[in-house]
Amino acid sequence: MVAAFALLLIAPVAYAQRSSYEMMRDNNRMIFNRINGDMTLRNMCEDWKRKGEKVPAECAKYASSSTQSKPASPTATRFTPVAGDDSVKNFADSLGNTPEERQQILQLAGAGKELFAQKYKGRWDNTIAGAMTFFIVASYIVGTDEQPSADAENRLFDSLNATLAQSEIARASNAEKTALYNVLLASAGLPLVFYVDGKQNNNAGQVEQAKVMAAGFGRKLFNMEMHELTGMLGTGGVGTPVAAAPAARSTAPGGGAGLDGRYDCQVAALQFDGVSYVTQYRPTGMWFTIKGGNYSAQSGGGTIQASADVVSFRGGAYAGWRGARRGDAIVFRKDDQTNPRAGESIKSGDFRCGRRSG
Repeated sequence: MVAAFALLLIAPVAYAQRSSYEMMRDNNRMIFNRINGDMTLRNMCEDWKRKGEKVPAECAKYASSSTQSKPASPTATRFTPVAGDDSVKNFADSLGNTPEERQQILQLAGAGKELFAQKYKGRWDNTIAGAMTFFIVASYIVGTDEQPSADAENRLFDSLNATLAQSEIARASNAEKTALYNVLLASAGLPLVFYVDGKQNNNAGQVEQAKVMAAGFGRKLFNMEMHELTGMLGTGGVGTPVAAAPAARSTAPGGGAGLDGRYDCQVAALQFDGVSYVTQYRPTGMWFTIKGGNYSAQSGGGTIQASADVVSFRGGAYAGWRGARRGDAIVFRKDDQTNPRAGESIKSGDFRCGRRSG
């Protein structure tokens, strides 16, 4: 999949609503120049006020700003989603070299909508300004290793919302806006999921790949470098560092030894916990018990075959399932329980079945 992601650096993003993509690309530089100018003046005004210096009349429009800015009404860029949009599928197809790669990219890209909904649902959903803000926030997190303050996010949304209302994008059709919105969320979610997973698994190579990926999307969709995008969220409060995992996970013992015990399964989910994006585990009610070369489960058991990296289940409730061994856990991959992908870290949607007893 790394090879597929590398295409971001050399191939243009292609999807069905090409005209809307071109419209967004043509307008973004002008839009962000306006917003950067507005934010620069705001920062200068705040600095003059903090130092007790004379404040120019142009600063009056920022007088009501506070450290907890009230989000603007999103109606200026809100749209009615159109069913049947396939922009994200075409987006994934443009990056993947094989059907398996395309499907994995599509699943990871789909996490963008979930992450956006967790944090912004009821506020910025179905708004172009909200999708753009989320893209820039994701780029900021991946590029700076910090979660921006809520005030900085709100102020960026306000600026985007006001500026986009006067742009060609605001006059686009609902179908074009739907495509823009979906691709922006997918482009934000893909590197963000990759980044958070890498941080929490202490995988420096994966974190770096996420940074390269995010920079590639910034160039393709916005014609801007990473520092230009992240600079738009460089003020407005102190950000929260994104923490890595406290220690590396233990490795599985060799052969099939050490598997006996009851395993309770949880599903991994990338969520916003109110401060930053983290991987959390939710109970599923799934369980099984391994003893020797056999396993038992609520809906029937069977046999297992284990190597140093993989446990294969034969017969019973989990017939055909193959899980990757990770310490005292067995991991089954989302929507692909026959492919353990041993050596890969746990992704959102994977099942982690941890051994509770020996």
